[in-house]
Amino acid sequence: MGEKGRPEVAGDEELHPLPGAGTGKVVCLACPARDSFLCSGFEDDELKHLAARATRFSLARGKTLILEGDPADNVYNIIEGDVVLSRIASDGRRQILGFLSKGDFIGLTLSEEYSFSAEALTEARLCRFDRRSLEELVERFPGVDRQIRRMGAATIDHLLDLVFALGRKTAEERVASFLHHQAHKQGCCLDPTKELRLAMTRADIADYLGLTLETVSRTISRFKRDGLIEMPSTNRILIKDLDGLTQRAEAETI
Repeated sequence: MGEKGRPEVAGDEELHPLPGAGTGKVVCLACPARDSFLCSGFEDDELKHLAARATRFSLARGKTLILEGDPADNVYNIIEGDVVLSRIASDGRRQILGFLSKGDFIGLTLSEEYSFSAEALTEARLCRFDRRSLEELVERFPGVDRQIRRMGAATIDHLLDLVFALGRKTAEERVASFLHHQAHKQGCCLDPTKELRLAMTRADIADYLGLTLETVSRTISRFKRDGLIEMPSTNRILIKDLDGLTQRAEAETI
């Protein structure tokens, strides 16, 4: 823990460079996150400009990538793995702001400081960009500018869904909406045999949905009992009745 009990951001010795870093557009072409919001704004022959500004590294599970209040000098793109965004109230209560995975972008802000913290839920691989260097690319390549604006619009849409869920939905509707959204994001809606993987804990879900741990656990158990889902393990879920889950969510996803 750092000063005043705050978690320490992973130091350079804990950010492990990935093989192939700095080898140009070939690495970007083969990247699992090639179709992400940011990277898809570049044509294949433009990727060398992105690769020249990227530092690729891995981050161990549980390590803090960004700490709320620190200078917002860098932005990140997730290549693989899962990251959670959070904010801590003055009384120590935690609000989860979002769960990010492959292709998601972290840290772009108009503020000079980060307004959230980011921690690796699993071992993650990321690209790091100097904020000002990325701003130069946005100005130089119109396709990137369009993608950044689309990404901002998608973030606003997601936050509006979350505000609605927290303000108007019951506990069951919130949990059903969360599972529905995760299933859609991971492609489980298109492939009914594909298991939903939850990198986050039940406590994380509770802090995201504004519920207690007991309520989240009890609701997921109810869905299992009602035949909506099966649970091969604690963090793996098979959606058995997508229509039924959608009805429990009132057809709204978060």
